[in-house]
This record gives sequence, C-alpha cells and structure tokens, in this order.
Amino acid sequence: MADIDALKLDKNRFVKLAFCRADLLFEVDSTNTITFVAGATEAIFGKSAEQLAGSPFLELIIDKQRTLTQGMLDGTSEDQRIEDAAITLVGQKNIQLPCVMAGYRTPEFDNNAFLALKIVASPKTDISAVSQEPEILNQEDFSQAAANHLQDHQQKGGQGQVTLVKVKRIKDLFKLIGASDRQSLSSAITDVLKNYSLGKNTAGQISEDSFGYAHTTDVDTDKVNMEIEEAAQKFLPEGEEMETSSLTVDADGAAMSEDQVAKALVHTMQQFCSQDKKVTATRLSDSLDEMMNGTVETVKFIKQTTRDKDFDLVYMPICDMRLGKVHHFEVLSRFKQDDKTPPTFQIITLAENLELIVDLDFAIFEKTIAQMHSILSQGSMLPSVAINVSSISLRNPRFIQEVHNRLEAYPGLTQRLMFELTESAEVHDLEQTNAIIQDFREKGFKFCLDDFGAGAASFDYLNALEVDIVKFDGPVVRRACASKRGHDLLSTMAKMCTTTGIETVAEMVEDKKIANQVYYCGIDYGQGWYFGKPHPDPLSFQELFAGKD
Repeated sequence: MADIDALKLDKNRFVKLAFCRADLLFEVDSTNTITFVAGATEAIFGKSAEQLAGSPFLELIIDKQRTLTQGMLDGTSEDQRIEDAAITLVGQKNIQLPCVMAGYRTPEFDNNAFLALKIVASPKTDISAVSQEPEILNQEDFSQAAANHLQDHQQKGGQGQVTLVKVKRIKDLFKLIGASDRQSLSSAITDVLKNYSLGKNTAGQISEDSFGYAHTTDVDTDKVNMEIEEAAQKFLPEGEEMETSSLTVDADGAAMSEDQVAKALVHTMQQFCSQDKKVTATRLSDSLDEMMNGTVETVKFIKQTTRDKDFDLVYMPICDMRLGKVHHFEVLSRFKQDDKTPPTFQIITLAENLELIVDLDFAIFEKTIAQMHSILSQGSMLPSVAINVSSISLRNPRFIQEVHNRLEAYPGLTQRLMFELTESAEVHDLEQTNAIIQDFREKGFKFCLDDFGAGAASFDYLNALEVDIVKFDGPVVRRACASKRGHDLLSTMAKMCTTTGIETVAEMVEDKKIANQVYYCGIDYGQGWYFGKPHPDPLSFQELFAGKD
C-alpha cells in the first residue's frame, strides 16, 4: 500500500512539475486519440478530463491547422521532438486560443505521444470571425524563427541546415489559376516544408517563387522537392507541372549569436532570390563573413562618396494637381554604381544605422544649394527645391550649425529651399525635433514630412511636428485607387491636413487615372512619372513652371 501511495505521489509530483511550463498535458495514442489529459480543461474547453478522454485530439485544433498538426504528431519520436510549435485551440464558444506545443512519442508507452501545451498571451478571437487562410511566414519572420530553432537545436547537440527552394515558372502558373488557389498552392508548399522543419513550424515563403525551411541534417531534400511537386499538382491545370530546385547551407552557428544567424540567413536568402547574384557560401558563418565584408566595403564607399561629393543630383517635379504646373522639386541623389555597389536604399539605411548619414546629408545639401545658386545667378526662373534630411542629421548640432552657416552665404535661397524629413529613421525626441524645425521655418524655410501614412508613427509626427506639407507614400495612394475604403481614408486624411493648414502631396502618380483619383481625394500636389521622371537639369521642366503658358 505504501508503494502504491509513493507511486501516486511521484505521479502527482511529475504532473505538477510539468505544469511549471504547461497549461495542458495530453497523452494521445497512435491514432491521435486522447488517452489522458490534465489541466484547466473545464475553463478552456468547457469539458472535464474524463469527457475529453477517448475523443480525437485534432478536434481541439482549428480546422486549418489539423493537417499540419497531424503531420507533426505522425512525424514525432524521441529523436524528433516537437519544439514549441505554434498551434491554435478551439475553446469554449468558438474562442481561438493561440498556444505553443511541445512533445514526443515514446516506444515505452505503445508509441503514445506526450504533449505539453502552453497558452500564449494574445487577443482571443472568435474563429468564425477570422480568415481561415493559413499563415505563411515571410522572409523576416522566417529568418527569426529559423535562427531561434537552429540555435536551440545546436545547443542540444544537433546540427541543423537551411534549405532554400525555388519553384520554377511559379509566376506563369499563378496566372493560370485563381486567387484562392494561389494562396492554397503557397500553403501546400509550406505545409510540406513545415513537416520536415525543426519544430514542424520553421518554414516560410521568402519571395514570390522561393521558399525556405530549417531542418536536421538527415532530411532528404530531393525527396522533399518531389513531395512539393506532388502536393502542388492538384492545384495546377491539366498538362501543367511544377519543377523545383534547392540549395542547402550548413547552420554552423556555434560562435554566432541568434541575431547574427538571422542576419546571415537574410543575406543568403536575398542572394538566392536575386536574379543577378548567386549564393557562394555553403555555411551560414561564411555568409555572415561575406555580409560583414560587404558592409565594410559599403562603409568605405559611403565615406569616399561623401568626401568627394561623387554623386549626381536629379530633380523630380511636384506639380499642382489642378493646374499641372511645377510647384517645387524634390532633389534626389544618384550614386555612381557598378556591379558591386549596393542598392541606394541599402546605402542610405546603413548610413543611418552607423550615423554616416549626417555627413552624407550635408554633402547633398552643399551640392544642391551650389547648383541652385548657379541657376539663379544666370537669371533663370527656378521653383523651390526640397532636400531630404534624416532625423538623425536634424538632431545633430554640428549639422544644424553648418547648414545655417552655409545658408547665410546664400540669402536668395530663403524662399526657395525646403527640407523634407524622411521617416526611414525614427524620430525619437519629437519636442526637440519640432523646435529645430520651427527655427528653420521662422527663417523662411518650409518643412515637409515625407512618407506620411507609411508607419504607425505618422499621426504622432503630425500631431507633434508643425510642418507646411505632408507627403502621402505610395502604398496609401495605391490603396486609394484600388478600393472605396482606401479612397475614403486618403480623402479623410487630406481633409484633416487642409483643416490644419497643411498642404498635401501624393507620391507615385504614374498616370492620368491615378492623378484624377488623388485630385478628387483633395490632394494639392502630385509626384510621379505622370508629371515627369527625375532629370539632372530642373530647367528641362521650365515649360511647366508657373507663369509659363
């Protein structure tokens, strides 16, 4: 009797230890039928443990995840454990409960699976009110999830790999099938990859035609490719076939942080997805070294370009929506590039991250005002010119002082020079930034807030920063042209700006149809190829200057 009591005590102790991390514990047999359950079943499912025993475990999972969950359960073993897989339970009254699941099967108990589920903090949602389309990790989310699982797997003594899969002609195949089948096709591909991935949930779509998954070294990637082709076949028209190719790199991240692994993954994926570049690294550590070497070279390029002012300026017209005349220009920098030079956005982002942007912004400013002075000194008419300036530069005292010093030498530019605050670098101290902006405005220089609507901070910026103009970014404009809701939203924002005395600009006005749409939204000015492409000589647009007939 004492031995039985001791066994019961040990069992209760082990269950309580398990509840240190889990909210629910399940044992399911080879058919995934529940044989044992413990935890807050009444509160979560409205059923007791006894009522749940004997029922299918998969019925507790939302419909769209049942196939994937079954694949995880069928594939798990003592050697291939489920590591914090994200699943969603169906709670009382159809409440959706996100959770993470860990577990494995063991031969000692008739190959039953032992599962620990932990509810994660997330808004509870009625399943009937949400889309049933499966979620697919994008490139950024996949890199983070893969880095986490790879590091965890390596710490347990395992060796991981990342395989990138390219689906040939997927763009052509997408054109042959409907929108719902496109989503289903992408989901079918990622479902296959998830089944072979670490934790059964480390797979994603990294571009339109490319996918990725992190896995153990014993995965047969050729077999996985064949399964992808078979799974996709049911979505394709008769006579059409899918062909895949893949590349595998070793995740030798012992000396790398999780963040470094993620960055190396992003670098490798960008190369894999690029039409112009090939992946040369066979290990993530090589990819990180390659990326760091590329960063060093880019830093050298930025510093040399800044010092020598070895860039070109082009002027893009921003026109009155009603009259079609040039209201002002935005001056843009064009770096002199070769095959090894990174894209302009990558250069600017790195310059901001390393605060090299301050000197680069000042070099662009100096070259712009010199060109403006040259044009005006010849007696030519020139509308105002807006220069992009990062918030990093704007909060740099040396930059501000040097800008004011230069402007004192060009008093004729006071009413012709504008500054455009870019949102690519977050503004941290809005009060200080606004004080600097007002100092410029008091001296006659207008200020524009760029990329309005691009981020959640836009309305905070508009509330805190007193500016003359806001520029709506391309996605906001595209949505306004694509749906009534988007049109109404842009109209509302434009009216709000007008009410507060702020003028508005719409980006990416590429044709007459878009021009008409944004005009009827109440936008004051437009920028895009419909009005003119960037040109090194602003006087090439002089027929569109105000006063010209």
